[in-house]
Amino acid sequence: MIAWLNSLLWRLLLLAVLGSIAYWGWIYASPWVNQPIRQVVLQGDIPLGQQQLLMAQLQSQNLGRFFGVNLNAVKDQVEDNVWVDDAVVSRVWPDRLMVEVSPQVIVARWGQHQVLNHHWQILDLDLNLVPDLEALPVLQGPIEQTLNMANNFRAMNAVLAPENLAIDTLHMAKRGAVDLVLDNDIEVLLGRDKGMQRLRRLVQIYHTDLAALPEPIARIDGRYPHGVAVAMKADKAVVSQPVN
Repeated sequence: MIAWLNSLLWRLLLLAVLGSIAYWGWIYASPWVNQPIRQVVLQGDIPLGQQQLLMAQLQSQNLGRFFGVNLNAVKDQVEDNVWVDDAVVSRVWPDRLMVEVSPQVIVARWGQHQVLNHHWQILDLDLNLVPDLEALPVLQGPIEQTLNMANNFRAMNAVLAPENLAIDTLHMAKRGAVDLVLDNDIEVLLGRDKGMQRLRRLVQIYHTDLAALPEPIARIDGRYPHGVAVAMKADKAVVSQPVN
């Protein structure tokens, strides 16, 4: 029994000694191992002015020491920048913070002064900094219909693709009527109801009757129950017969 107690006491004493060594070792080594963050490295393809703004914000604050820096707080701060879609923040020993940003992917313009990212969120950006702004399609309509319009945009482009056509502008009126301007400058009127059904019928008529017309087409009105009305750029009009 005494031998067992002696063994236990020696083990406890050894643990105490080792704990003391670890504690004082950490106290001694901490200023060297756990150094203050002295350098922030920002990586990501966002406009230079926005990079400089982010760097100025991060470098102007006390981020703390290497093991104490709040990575989630830095991530949230970086993602507050409208040009940043996502950020990954990590430590690089001994005193560096690495910030990797994923830029917003701009897929369309929203009206005249805003853009849509690939999540179909409306963003207020400096449009002068958006690459190839004029080549982006335009969506315009009630703000509460943004997601619905985005879904229509994708679905309608899929219908148009076999004819090598694409949407340049999609406009939705307050009451839901949809008009398109295609990338060949043809205006397409689809009305409020059955837009996809009307577009499919229009594409069928375009393939069989309209694509080979000698005069360029200005407008196709697909709001008729069984056919479409076509206005030519030469101010002549032709009405396609119903499709069975």
